[in-house]
Amino acid sequence: MPMITIKFDDQKVKDDEVVALSKATIKIVQEATKIPEVFVYADSPKIRIGVAPIEVFVEMSASKVTNREELFQAIKIPLSQWKNLNNFKHPITITLTPVDWKLEVDI
Repeated sequence: MPMITIKFDDQKVKDDEVVALSKATIKIVQEATKIPEVFVYADSPKIRIGVAPIEVFVEMSASKVTNREELFQAIKIPLSQWKNLNNFKHPITITLTPVDWKLEVDI
């Protein structure tokens, strides 16, 4: 189950822009991974020093990542296309992190 964390500078980026980006990123990651259970946590840190306006972190189980570069491109390219189609003006930094975790839901 991929988890997306979006950190943004709320002095530069509006909440509604982050909501739109979040929804688009969920759909893109679902399509790239073929995993329907994708969710986003988005927030603006209280303290920011030298940060990008928007940083998107995609974390998912390492066992689901067979080709890191291929998956990264399958997220990056549609995200770039979405930015252009929606006139989204802010630069986005994206990080894909395969994680070796154990996960249980509904305990």
